[in-house]
Amino acid sequence: MITSDISSPPLQKLRNVLYTGGIAAILASACHHIAFLLATFGFSETKIVYIVTITDWARPFLIIVALISLLISYLYIWQNPSSSEKGSEVIAMHINTDKAFFAFVTMLVLVVLMLPYFAPCTE
Repeated sequence: MITSDISSPPLQKLRNVLYTGGIAAILASACHHIAFLLATFGFSETKIVYIVTITDWARPFLIIVALISLLISYLYIWQNPSSSEKGSEVIAMHINTDKAFFAFVTMLVLVVLMLPYFAPCTE
């Protein structure tokens, strides 16, 4: 049964899943961010390539984690709460906030998926 409290387990689990997806998407693009950051600070190209090769192997796994978390979030957000449940208006308000956060994480994952085509890590 869903309650109106924001810290209720279903809503908190949904937020945790969305946070996990967002963090996984950011880490999946870490090879690009780290390379740009190190180049800005003036590190040599060999150090940049070494760090990129270390982070590059984890990228597919992190993308899979992000996509699975988006799938779980999608299934929970768009499941219709029963209107007869107590506090369903408050739940609907929090779900709308979660829909906006879901859209943000989805765009983040899409950017991570498309980033190698526009800015390859190494050649």
